[in-house]
Amino acid sequence: MSIFLERVKNYFIQEPLPESAIQLASSYLCGIHVSAKEKKVKSHFILPLEKGVIEPSFNQKNIKNPSLLERRVKEGLERLNLSERRIACLIPELALKVFVFSFDSLPSSRKEREQLIRFRVNKQLPSLPDDARFSFNLLRSSNSLRVLAAVGRSSLIKEYEDFFARFNLKVGTLGIPSLSLSQLMIKSSEGDFLLVNIEEDFFSLLAVLDSGVSLYRLKPFMAEPQRDFSLLQRVENVIKEVENTVNFVEDREKRRVQFFWARLGFLEKATESFSLLREKSPFPLMEMDAAEGSGLSERERKILSPLIGLIL
Repeated sequence: MSIFLERVKNYFIQEPLPESAIQLASSYLCGIHVSAKEKKVKSHFILPLEKGVIEPSFNQKNIKNPSLLERRVKEGLERLNLSERRIACLIPELALKVFVFSFDSLPSSRKEREQLIRFRVNKQLPSLPDDARFSFNLLRSSNSLRVLAAVGRSSLIKEYEDFFARFNLKVGTLGIPSLSLSQLMIKSSEGDFLLVNIEEDFFSLLAVLDSGVSLYRLKPFMAEPQRDFSLLQRVENVIKEVENTVNFVEDREKRRVQFFWARLGFLEKATESFSLLREKSPFPLMEMDAAEGSGLSERERKILSPLIGLIL
């Protein structure tokens, strides 16, 4: 089994998780160490990253400045006080390709299932590189059969694993933020909803119907040459895609998403951004929060929520 298949399989089937997890993003690095028995965050860190240290990509090397990232990770690990060397890891969503496929039925043979799912993946990504690998998980709901398929490159997964190996750490579970957030919200939210995770360089949308993932979309913020996206442009971009996604879900599923949750995964202007997002939204909007009573500040909880959803 490839490294990618093994690590993502661990995430999908929810084998016993490590007590520590680290998330890598293009603008920050964060981590938590939890008490499995008490279900509490014992230690954590949130550190900003300079632009260009990590440049998430499916096709290119992600870690552009290993020495600077190494210093930041070392600083973070000193705050975690790890009790084991196995960690869970969330990597940038732009580094993987994720799809949700609907099926009327699937073959009983795993080999035939894999061939069918690979066929669907190849239709979406006809020019897959030679080292592309995929893993999948069945998502059953009351009226449909869906498959969540993740595609990654062995070379890229190895890049992250080799980096953490410098600290004598083993990546036991690997995932992406929005899937961890969806698990967190499915446990605590009722009804059908849309989950939007907004980072500095992308945003993802994940529709949850009947307590199951029914759709996933990933949209990069495409800055104009020599000019960054303004806050208003980002918000308008997100709202436009939210409207398109809600309409698509209604057309395909014959159901109307009534509200959406938003998680703002950047360190500055978060309050201003959410206020503008709520002002422009045609739908009821709620900001994600997690682990109240944990001793973390409100902003810390929001930044750390993907990791909390992953291992708590």
